[in-house]
Amino acid sequence: MSNLGSISAVLFFVLAVNVSIAQQEKSTLIRYATVHVGNGEVIDNAYVVFHGSEISRVSDANKSRINPSDYDTIIDADGKHLYPGFILMDSRIGLIEIDQVKATHDFRETGKFLPNVRALPAFNAESKILRTIRSNGVLMAQIAPNGAVISGTSSLMKLDGDNWQESVFQGDEGIFLEWPSRARMTGWWAEPGKSKENKKYEDQVSEIIQFFAEAKADQALDGHVHANLRFESMADLFNGDQRLYVRVDHAKDILDAVQFFRESGVQNMVIVGGAEADLVINELKENDIPVIIDRVHKLPIHTDDPIEKPYRIAGVLQKAGIKIAFATSGSMETMIGRNLPFQVGTAIYHGLPYEQAIRALSLSPAEIMGVSETIGSIEPGKVATFFLCEGDPLDIRTNQIEAAYIMGKPIDLSNHQSRLAEKFMKKHGVD
Repeated sequence: MSNLGSISAVLFFVLAVNVSIAQQEKSTLIRYATVHVGNGEVIDNAYVVFHGSEISRVSDANKSRINPSDYDTIIDADGKHLYPGFILMDSRIGLIEIDQVKATHDFRETGKFLPNVRALPAFNAESKILRTIRSNGVLMAQIAPNGAVISGTSSLMKLDGDNWQESVFQGDEGIFLEWPSRARMTGWWAEPGKSKENKKYEDQVSEIIQFFAEAKADQALDGHVHANLRFESMADLFNGDQRLYVRVDHAKDILDAVQFFRESGVQNMVIVGGAEADLVINELKENDIPVIIDRVHKLPIHTDDPIEKPYRIAGVLQKAGIKIAFATSGSMETMIGRNLPFQVGTAIYHGLPYEQAIRALSLSPAEIMGVSETIGSIEPGKVATFFLCEGDPLDIRTNQIEAAYIMGKPIDLSNHQSRLAEKFMKKHGVD
């Protein structure tokens, strides 16, 4: 009986593997859509084919032929637009559920220098907020801790999965540093007060420089020395496998951060925030430093700045050749993540070219995080993470996403908010 049981178990395993492989090899053809590739190119009438999770073909339907019978699933997308999945940067999605309930906050730890703190295992893949965000085309997010000088490591997550192990796309891809500010703002966003000088600025910068110098020196120590977990977690900053994300806004502070970057031994740095990055464009270009614009819909940091400066800066940086991406950091940042496309739409109205805006939401973030060989654009060999939309996804008036895929898997675009909307629209007879 035991032999029969073993044979049955083996047969079941083989059958299960075969079924799994068959599912992965299923092919899907999306035809006649306008494809926004993500690299600035547009194919007005295209064929897009993906097998399992990988895109195998992207071609102009006017210049190529295809046999529909070769594919398991065919989606007619005439008149619709196909976009690469948008990527939200510097987010607390899955780390905060309710802003006013501290028990749902899992984005910070006690201490000042915490490079060994990981956001990845804290990610709540069952957060209701995720569903509201991905229904607007944001299919991936970089999650990052906050609240310390060095708050910890960030990871790129798929907004799909039952747990963090299923959701992770690129774990521990960067470390976040909060750069000190020479001036401290008073008041709050609706009633900003006067700025005050930060008299501890030089000491705070010196402390950061010293910590990084010790971390770099630690890399040269023999293995028998007692491990320093904080320094060991920074090793990939010095060999180029990780990026250092520096949250900083003021021009003089950005210059100090750039000088620190030159001398620290860190291989890749990214500015996050960069409210005055337009004033130091030459230094950013010389050092190949991208900028993650933390929020478009906000007030300028100086009372005498043009009110529309936060709307214009993306276009200014892009035109100057600075690689850009977008975040929605700040007040109510998790729930506002769903408005990322519409905030970028405002930047388009103020000078950012449309296809460059799509790039800043897809391929540029992937390049910044070092994963552009596999995601970020609709090209053969990359994963099938994209959405099909009727109307403009960056315009709140016309955005109507009809289907979305993450790693080739169709995802449910409904959420508790859309279900409530449908319930009451039906109740009151509203179309």
